[in-house]
Amino acid sequence: MDRTSPWWWLFAAIGVAVYLAVMLSGMTNGRQRIWVSCGPALCFVAAATYSTTYDTPLTGLLPLYCGAFLGIALGAVGHRKAMRAFMTWRAENPGEPDDEGPDVPWMLQMAFTLPVFLGGAIWYVNAY
Repeated sequence: MDRTSPWWWLFAAIGVAVYLAVMLSGMTNGRQRIWVSCGPALCFVAAATYSTTYDTPLTGLLPLYCGAFLGIALGAVGHRKAMRAFMTWRAENPGEPDDEGPDVPWMLQMAFTLPVFLGGAIWYVNAY
């Protein structure tokens, strides 16, 4: 499938839906939910701006958009309780360094999945 295929719009919507489903379940207050919810919109604005500035088709950037949000979402899958514990601690201790908070096992999973998905998306965009 070509990277400029209109199917990438569907894949991007699915990727964002998975991201929101996983990440919103780990947030503990409205402010965190709003922050997480703004991520896809802000990244889309950045992609649209890049597309306009460098005269590239926006659908050509959607594989990267998909890879980023799926990588983040799958990096947090299975760690809802740990993420909620961290977010609760973060809300109660603003300004504290993250290394003093509760353990974050999902960070290791995210540190693996995000580069794999983004690397795959970058390879795909360059190859096709």
